[in-house]
Amino acid sequence: MNLWQISEDTFNRKKLRAQETVYTNGNGYFCSRGTFEEGYPRATPATLLYDVFDDIPVGKEELANVPDWLVIKLFVNGERFRLDLGKVLEYRRTLDMQKGVISRHVRWESPSGIRLSISIERFVSLADEHVGCIRYSVTAEEQPGAAEKGATGGIDIDLRATLNTAMGNYDLMHWETIDQGQEDELLWLHSQTRHSLVQLVQSMSFTTRDQGFTREAFNSDIAPSIHLRGKLVPGATMTAEKLVVMYTSRDAGDPGQNAIEQHAKLLRESGYDDLLSRNIQAWSDYWRISDILIEGDDKAQQAIRYSVYQLRISASTHDDRYSVAAKGLTGFGYRGHIFQDTEIFMLPYFTNVHPSIARNLLLYRYRLLPGARAKAKHNGYEGAQYPWESTLDGNEATPPSIIHPESGELIPVLHGRLEVHITASISFAVWKYWKTTGDDQFMRDYGAEILFSTATFWASRAESHPEHNDYEINDVMGPDEWHEHVNNNAYTNYMARWNIQAALDVFNWLQTNASDKARALVQQLDLSDQRLQHWQDVAVHMRIPWDKETGLFEQFDGFFKLAPLNQEEFKGRTKSYQGLLGVEEVQRYQIIKQADVLMLIIVLDQQFDLKTKRVNWDYYYPITDHDYGSSLTPALHTILACELGLVDPAYTLFMKGALVDLEDLRGNAAEGIHDACCGAVWQAAILGFAGLRLTDDGYTTSPTWPEGWTRIAFQCYHKGELLSIDLRKK
Repeated sequence: MNLWQISEDTFNRKKLRAQETVYTNGNGYFCSRGTFEEGYPRATPATLLYDVFDDIPVGKEELANVPDWLVIKLFVNGERFRLDLGKVLEYRRTLDMQKGVISRHVRWESPSGIRLSISIERFVSLADEHVGCIRYSVTAEEQPGAAEKGATGGIDIDLRATLNTAMGNYDLMHWETIDQGQEDELLWLHSQTRHSLVQLVQSMSFTTRDQGFTREAFNSDIAPSIHLRGKLVPGATMTAEKLVVMYTSRDAGDPGQNAIEQHAKLLRESGYDDLLSRNIQAWSDYWRISDILIEGDDKAQQAIRYSVYQLRISASTHDDRYSVAAKGLTGFGYRGHIFQDTEIFMLPYFTNVHPSIARNLLLYRYRLLPGARAKAKHNGYEGAQYPWESTLDGNEATPPSIIHPESGELIPVLHGRLEVHITASISFAVWKYWKTTGDDQFMRDYGAEILFSTATFWASRAESHPEHNDYEINDVMGPDEWHEHVNNNAYTNYMARWNIQAALDVFNWLQTNASDKARALVQQLDLSDQRLQHWQDVAVHMRIPWDKETGLFEQFDGFFKLAPLNQEEFKGRTKSYQGLLGVEEVQRYQIIKQADVLMLIIVLDQQFDLKTKRVNWDYYYPITDHDYGSSLTPALHTILACELGLVDPAYTLFMKGALVDLEDLRGNAAEGIHDACCGAVWQAAILGFAGLRLTDDGYTTSPTWPEGWTRIAFQCYHKGELLSIDLRKK
């Protein structure tokens, strides 16, 4: 096993779409799914660009699948090469995560018996985010019976490289061709999204140095292409190289001029090998900081590198107008919408390892403040209420209803109205970034305004109950999305209280360290003494369903009165409990989709003692659907399991997260990578097994060793200092 490579040596058409996801290649500007250059029936080719959306009838807008740049069709003596045609004699595909390169080798026999060896290598350049490259080699093998048939003059090879506009998000087409043309060796295609009017220019070259091959370009508004034609004698090889450059109107400058000028420069000054070398160097630079070394468990080592690879390819290093979606740029699931997945599950990785990216992801949330304020006002509240699903502005993008993926029933989607806890989750991410990086300038110029605006929302959202001398937050949905319209969800109320208190603390800090900014925000946000006193009152008297004597939280009012579910009756199931019982019926039971109380305890780790952690683990861990509920929290549970000395459950949960896409454990990898799960896997390894805790003065570790593990080594930043931590089992 190569610990840097994901490989398959057989082709299984039943896993076609899931493996397309697994073999996605990208650079944070665009990602291309692992479809075959020659195509395959019912494949889902997709190249998705960071923050390029178009309107849809339900759910506001989605990332728009651009014209497919991967297409290279091979014809040999007029017969089409494709894996469902002829006979596959050998097959191997590899994603080299260390180099960011996908390679595929196929030995194939055509229907008429012609044998070829085909090797394809491609990469989306990490060194130049606008560039994608493919090297395509064809070798003619000795042809059985060729001499007897008089076919000794070689075989006809026809390679056709195309930009295919007939691409949609499944059945929905987003692009129309505006213009198409040629510029010396280049073909270019100018497209525009149908509603958002984003301009895209893709330029393409397709060349070979091999003698005896002719080149011909074909203009087309649908599939502009370049053909290379010639003959191959047995034992001979021809190699062609396809280079594509992409720019949009969301980039600076004119996209057509940018694409054509850069492409021409690359053809003059760089070859494929040089572009590949730069890409490999860029990945080497990334891994030098990002790699996690696990010794004693090859499967875990490979899987955590895959998670860290995926986190990089869907995150821009410089664009703060968008964030990392639930499925990144790897598939159509969730339409490219942003959830709290980013802040709770992914941002800890970026904050600790790539703080400049984390800063941009939080600046995205700062950009959404006008929309968040509008949502709060629309709902009758003050301050800023963040949307449950967002795209390029702060307007709610959650669809009103969906078809349940398991039961097939049409169900209302209440998350946009009820899952208010996202507002506190974002505030927590802002505060955590500040504490980890020491980036006072960010807190002064951006973070404080987020914290003050969200605290204002919570203080208006909480309902005063003088008869109980407390404040309640009613009619919500907590992180456990199987129970709707609940009152006083523990996660929501506790995090709201935390959010308000953090805002008060930052207000005091700002007055001391940036008094001019404090005065400006007091004026801008109406932070009167009366308002600040109200914040304090709400924080002190927020109702928390928590028995302080036993330490046990009640997930929400009345949860303990729900019926227990006999999980033994569902042994061998392949669906979630909600999928089996239905949306309404599951709410009658103490069975939960994902960590709710336990997520609170993990997120605010320092606020709870070991007794509280253990009693809540004992209660809630057994009633959580770790197999078919949410993919988000199995790996996150690992952190708490390690604290409690539960090594075997910790490892089991870690691997459920680490392999969720590599082994398609939930049967939905085809929709895209579970990027939040990738972030949770990083947290499980570093905060769980390594036991890393950052303090104002430095850090501590408290390693937990799964069976076979002998070493965990990694790097992270703390207040600008790069820490190299190497833990070895004694």
